[in-house]
Amino acid sequence: MNFKELFYKCVDFIDIYKKNIITVSLSVLGVIVLVIVFFISSDELSVQKEVDTLLENIENRRYNIAIDNYSNYEKKFSDSKMKRIDKTLSKKINKLLLESGDKYVNKEITKEQYVGMINTINAIENIEVDVGRIIEQSQRVSDMYKEENADYDTALSYISMASTLNGISNELDGYKSNIEQIHESRLVYEKANENKENHMYYEAIQDYDKVLDKDDKYYKKAQKEKDECIDLMYDDYIEKADESNKDGDYESALRYIEYVKKYYPDDENILNLEKKYKEKLSIYTLSADDIINLISKKGNISKNSLSINSYYQMIDGEKYYCVEVLEYGMLTDEILVNAKTKEIYSYKDSNKDYKNTYCNGYFRYDNSGKVQFAISEEKAKFILQNKLEKNDEKYKEIYEVSKNKADRYVEDEKGLENILKGNEGLYYYEIVNKGFFRPKEAFMINMYSEKVYIISQKEIKEY
Repeated sequence: MNFKELFYKCVDFIDIYKKNIITVSLSVLGVIVLVIVFFISSDELSVQKEVDTLLENIENRRYNIAIDNYSNYEKKFSDSKMKRIDKTLSKKINKLLLESGDKYVNKEITKEQYVGMINTINAIENIEVDVGRIIEQSQRVSDMYKEENADYDTALSYISMASTLNGISNELDGYKSNIEQIHESRLVYEKANENKENHMYYEAIQDYDKVLDKDDKYYKKAQKEKDECIDLMYDDYIEKADESNKDGDYESALRYIEYVKKYYPDDENILNLEKKYKEKLSIYTLSADDIINLISKKGNISKNSLSINSYYQMIDGEKYYCVEVLEYGMLTDEILVNAKTKEIYSYKDSNKDYKNTYCNGYFRYDNSGKVQFAISEEKAKFILQNKLEKNDEKYKEIYEVSKNKADRYVEDEKGLENILKGNEGLYYYEIVNKGFFRPKEAFMINMYSEKVYIISQKEIKEY
């Protein structure tokens, strides 16, 4: 049989038995496919038990056991099977990791659970973490915090813990920074609200301006609150400036006006108040050098020997500087300096008298702690003149004398000192000359109470 005859014979055979041939062919193909599926399935099934066991231990927080499981697998199985375990385990671990991250942020699991799982994953070094999915989840957490769907501590701790995963380098730093920035911005907003409630409008405005514009919700709230502060500060700060002015604190008064001027630059009332307080600040403010120069000039004392401790206070609506005067470091006087007139008043009472020669008058503190100024010598003479005239006393002249000269009008051996009993420093002494052939009379006027006393030979009595 030649080739041609054989070919035709095969064709006839196929034609006769073609249905059977197709059936057999399909059966063989099916068997081959089943064999391939079996091998694939058997490969998967061959590691499923080990993977499920390890995952079960992780989910049930038996982290050390899970790590031991993996360590035993490495000892027991071949490299090829371990590769299959790592591949399957990585896939399921990544799913579990994302689910656990969501649960942690939603407070469905504790921080300890989430940390324990991450530490376990890191301990199983061959697991490949899906970094891209973790980055996506971190972005969601950052957005959740911004929208106030997650609190600050939870959001930040999630990012911090996720950042420790194997394979994560600095990919999450941006989300962490964003959460921290928004958190700081909201703290500033809260501080601004406190300042606003306390009528510290300028400070509140400064803080509202620091709220980040990328935090849309709080930025809009801050701008609204800022506008309210600008409206409220006008009357309030003008009132505070007036109070500071009455207290002699012209610097604070001017500062309040300057705060308002920033937002009302062309307001005529504000401009007039600014001018007024600037003038007062210039006129009624004395520096330490100003006071030392004043004392030096009036007392003819070397400036180099002087030093002072000072503060100011308002007395009867006028500004004074309370000053301790020291020469070569030793206290030599306590004075009040009138900021406007530059007059100096030295402290003087029955227990303390600095006996300086440069003061314009004296002062003391009464029992209530209030400053009491002594009358001047001129006023003392004026008071005595009025007393004499009311009593129809005729006189030629009145002149002031020292205590020692007034002392001759007392017969007592100890003189005025014995009668006054230590109060001798609180009086002005005057001699009234009534003319020829008439005795002169000695008077004393209390410089604080303004009472007039006549000095006789044996006593002093109120006139």
